[in-house]
Amino acid sequence: MKKITQVVLLLMLTGINQIVSGQSTGWFGKATISNPLNLRGPVPPTNPEYGNYKSYEMILNLAPGLESSMNNKKAPYSSEKFYEAFSISGLKKQKEGEFKVKYNLTRFELVNDEEYVQTYYQKAPAYYIGLESNLEITDKTGKVIYKRYTTPKVCMYVTNPTETYENLTYKILTDNFYSMIEEFEGFYLYGPKITKLRYSDIEKKKKSKSTFNIEEYNQSLQVMPTLVDVDRENWADLFGEAQKFWKDLVNFQDKDDEDLAKQIRFSANYNLAATYILLGNVEEASKYLPGVKENEKSFLGMRNDYPYMSTLVEDIEKYKKLTEKTFTIEAIPQEPVLASYKKAPTAFRYAEFPGEVLDTDSKVWKGKVRIISDYPELVDLRTEQTVSGLRSMMDGIGSEKSSVYIYVEGQKKPERTNLKKVVNIKDEEGRMYIVGKTGRGVSLVSFDMNKQETSSKRYSMFEEVKKGGKVSLYHEFFPQDAYTLKKHVQDEFFIPPVFLGRRKALKEYFSDCPKMIENIEKGVYDHENKETYIKMFDDYTALCGNS
Repeated sequence: MKKITQVVLLLMLTGINQIVSGQSTGWFGKATISNPLNLRGPVPPTNPEYGNYKSYEMILNLAPGLESSMNNKKAPYSSEKFYEAFSISGLKKQKEGEFKVKYNLTRFELVNDEEYVQTYYQKAPAYYIGLESNLEITDKTGKVIYKRYTTPKVCMYVTNPTETYENLTYKILTDNFYSMIEEFEGFYLYGPKITKLRYSDIEKKKKSKSTFNIEEYNQSLQVMPTLVDVDRENWADLFGEAQKFWKDLVNFQDKDDEDLAKQIRFSANYNLAATYILLGNVEEASKYLPGVKENEKSFLGMRNDYPYMSTLVEDIEKYKKLTEKTFTIEAIPQEPVLASYKKAPTAFRYAEFPGEVLDTDSKVWKGKVRIISDYPELVDLRTEQTVSGLRSMMDGIGSEKSSVYIYVEGQKKPERTNLKKVVNIKDEEGRMYIVGKTGRGVSLVSFDMNKQETSSKRYSMFEEVKKGGKVSLYHEFFPQDAYTLKKHVQDEFFIPPVFLGRRKALKEYFSDCPKMIENIEKGVYDHENKETYIKMFDDYTALCGNS
């Protein structure tokens, strides 16, 4: 297992994304931006080795289940459209690109033939969809530099009534792709991600009496579309003469065409601000933002460019400060070891094995135990309210449990219960799985307004890995496969955030142990893997866990 320890830009990992009105038209397809600049921010990457890479090749291997599900829903399937939907901001997608990005969708299943499937949730379409995938990125020498895995997992996706299944599949797969590649972007690429920066040219109406030379002005912009092919260290020289030219026009006046004069003032201020942003000189860029605001066309007082550029300047400043906060990542983690039921064809439907169930009423059943994925994690993609707020709240109560069937020999019908009422389940090999609640609720603060926040709270089955005086280490068996800690005086199983907020959560959890706090601040527990959880358990037990 190869480990790379570097600074990780936290805000990138949560997806800094400047939000402006009209930025997108839905899950699949962006609003048209005139003269877009497909570039990244000015903050250097943590690992500078690939900072000058300008291109990538995208390779998609899509599981047959994807096309089958679309055929089932009578939705058009096009592998080319999926290819178009996947991209890395600021780099050129091309054959034989410097990075090779392989997205492997190994399994995809639309579960629609089980009796528990809800086709509607709060009067909105619902779909039970499971997937498994992995991502591999190599450099231009063929060396593998980054890997990520998504283990088998089923979710219930709820959409607007007018949304198509085709668009839903694009949304699910691109979200999965971006969730796996975000650390790569923060680690190897300039940042932050820039979504709507452009260059501003001008047009003169035929009836205009102005003698201003439009062609000369627009010629000053001819380098802008080619920046993606130019080494970043050469940008300042390319901008130099053009910036001098634009500075002479920031207060331009023309009595023969005042509308054109205002357009010229806006364009000059905008292009100066944009180029200084790209050079990382946000202080200089900020000098031209008032000119952008003053001369930008507005509709009912609403503007697009000024709010966007102001937010972008703030984000770059935040991004720079966050480089001081160190995190460590594993560029190439170990491949996950899956429970046998997750390898089975029924992985997205249930876990099944011979065993013994003890419920909260002290009843015991022996037989074939089936834990059903009838209440998987809910991903609410609606932008429209389909039921009242009260109804929405009531529907959410008690939906975090999964049904449990025990097929007892000699009985025609199975015994039925649910995980909330189960104390533990023992398999035929003697492994004991206790049941408890884990996961995280929806964050009150999000740095990405486009990201759909969902609760991962759930009842789960856990196998004890290590037992200590104050805390024990567990591995989640169903429905997911996370590692978790549980203090004996607490009911819930603890899983910290993977990146943003991880150290804060760990400090709160281990607040009774000052020596653990020192380790947390050094980044000792930044990795999200089995080895890190074992180290957390061992360190806490040795330092404070037996007192």
